Amino acid sequence: MSSDTIRVGIIGCGMITQRSHAPGFAKVGGVTITALCDPVAENAVKVQKEHAPDARLFSDWRELLKAGLVDAVSVATPVYLHAPMSVAALEAGCHVLCEKPMAMSSAEATGMLAAARQAGKVLQLNLSRRYDPFYQTIAKLIADGRLGELRHIRAIRMHTGAPDQGWSPTGTWFVSKKHGGGIVGDIGVHVGDMMLWYFGAVESISAVTATRRSDIDVEDNATALFRFRSGATGLLELSWTSAVNRMCFEIHGSDGILLGAAPGEGLQILRKQGTPEQIPPTQYLQGVKNSFQCFADAIRGIASSPAPGEVGCAIQVVLDAIRESGRNGGRQVAIAAG
Repeated sequence: MSSDTIRVGIIGCGMITQRSHAPGFAKVGGVTITALCDPVAENAVKVQKEHAPDARLFSDWRELLKAGLVDAVSVATPVYLHAPMSVAALEAGCHVLCEKPMAMSSAEATGMLAAARQAGKVLQLNLSRRYDPFYQTIAKLIADGRLGELRHIRAIRMHTGAPDQGWSPTGTWFVSKKHGGGIVGDIGVHVGDMMLWYFGAVESISAVTATRRSDIDVEDNATALFRFRSGATGLLELSWTSAVNRMCFEIHGSDGILLGAAPGEGLQILRKQGTPEQIPPTQYLQGVKNSFQCFADAIRGIASSPAPGEVGCAIQVVLDAIRESGRNGGRQVAIAAG
């Protein structure tokens, strides 16, 4: 499929689709949204009116897959549905773009990857940092040796509330264990993926998790210590109960320390001697493609996906280890090589 129009169906028309998936696909050349599915009819109608006027509406995702209207699907649903929906779509001959985190467990993620390989279809994760010029610029700085040998990373992501208290008021699944909620999967997946991307494979993890809200059954705070196979270390700090919103990180190398926060604030490299090097947003990598364009390019064979199923499986192992260690009082969890 090098030039044919790619027909996309979106399963799940909640806030993430309304804010990201639908407008994202609508802007990609040679892609048409032909089907929308959500059990809440008004969600699908809203997306149809705003982004896909010719799309057919479904309330049952299985019926969408049977209709023969799509070449690819975007799975933008609560986490507990990712694996069954993705596997069924792949077995039906569709390429799949799946929201993060990939699945409820590493076992589910591995099954999704196996289904993609068996079907010979693209399985891509919507890990947003992989498609962001800010984080791509950091990856290039590291690859170019600007920091020397990597030794440590500290990443902090603090929020004053969970998604159901902010940008997604109806998204109660974010704070429901049986639906795959919790801060580790919601935010930890992004920060943890960044750590794996820059530092490589993880050898072990020790973590402490806590639940400070009295009305939920998932962790809303987490701190995890990483040991990478390279010998480097990492510290991940997450909260949904912070007094203020805060996102920042430090990447320590033998030749300098890279400091960063929100993408719009630029980057700074500290050296042992001399003036800190400033890297403003105007110097970020140019021409970085978003997730939806990358998905289309991967389907057409133009370029490999920056976040294929293998990447999703790798971060899923880390998420599982953080939760396991947290449940067991911070006991170190070893991660198998490979």
